[in-house]
Amino acid sequence: MRILFCIRKDYLENFAGDSMQFIKTLKYLKKRHVDIHINKGSIRDYSNYDIIHLFNLTRIGETYNYYKIARFYNKNIVLTPIYWNLKKYYNFVKDEESIKLWDESNIYRKEILQGCSMIYPNSILEAEQICRDFSMNVPYTVVYNGIELEDRNYPKFNFRKKYSLRKYILCSARICNRKNQLVLSRVLKDSNYDLVLIGDINDEQYFMNCMKYRNVKYLGFMDRYNLYNAYRYADIHILPSFVETPGLSSLEAASLGCKIISTEEGSSREYFRDMCIYCNPYNEDSIKRSIEYAIRASKNSKLKKYVSYNFNWKNCIDTLYDSYINLIN
Repeated sequence: MRILFCIRKDYLENFAGDSMQFIKTLKYLKKRHVDIHINKGSIRDYSNYDIIHLFNLTRIGETYNYYKIARFYNKNIVLTPIYWNLKKYYNFVKDEESIKLWDESNIYRKEILQGCSMIYPNSILEAEQICRDFSMNVPYTVVYNGIELEDRNYPKFNFRKKYSLRKYILCSARICNRKNQLVLSRVLKDSNYDLVLIGDINDEQYFMNCMKYRNVKYLGFMDRYNLYNAYRYADIHILPSFVETPGLSSLEAASLGCKIISTEEGSSREYFRDMCIYCNPYNEDSIKRSIEYAIRASKNSKLKKYVSYNFNWKNCIDTLYDSYINLIN
């Protein structure tokens, strides 16, 4: 079984949630001895592959080019969409150019969906969003996002002491408007907690605005060892983003016993059900109330066990592997 993975060219340089999902999918399929080749645009002869696997229906340009080549070779095409409708967010920030581009791109998104043998959304909610947005039924198999169980065996160190932190609330995500850290910084400005930001900076000016608040601490992009200790010592992990599907850092934090607050926009409820605290990213008071509630709440061991059992990468990617076998047969 030979699979061609088609991903955006800058998936490593511009590291995001789709990058991590791509890497973990690759890792666990290789453990099943699947012959996978990575295409960042340089491979144009698809004749020797059984399945062409596309990633990302949101950033459509490169995905559509890969799709057209796959159609030319009459191949089985599958798609991990990593999709949510962003028009609500673009309207909120009054980004007319992005609204126009989003609408103009939908014709290409629909063409890709119509030409796929199978879609692999990260949740039923994502599949339903796609069906609604494009007024069509798509063949899909849910492949949930996961966590690495073995990562929990990293040596433990006192993260708070190492970085001279008070009690802290953690947000592990790219620093940009869509992740909503500026509102989070403002909400926590008079609190007794440090706000620790970990992740790449996507918007330098936005980052500088966050750093104007005295209790915001930026620790850069961290490797897994340091990040997992950051989760362990955090009082709360929060993603007040304008959309998450569901947010890999929320899954990781939950699996390590951290209290989590998640945006209600996206598919988080399908993953965390009633075991986490939710906030409305469009409402500053909602974010503030969710933090106040989380501070008073006890840690939820039920959530830790639930996430570890239901959303580990091995089991998630086994579902994908089985789907590949069915398609080829």
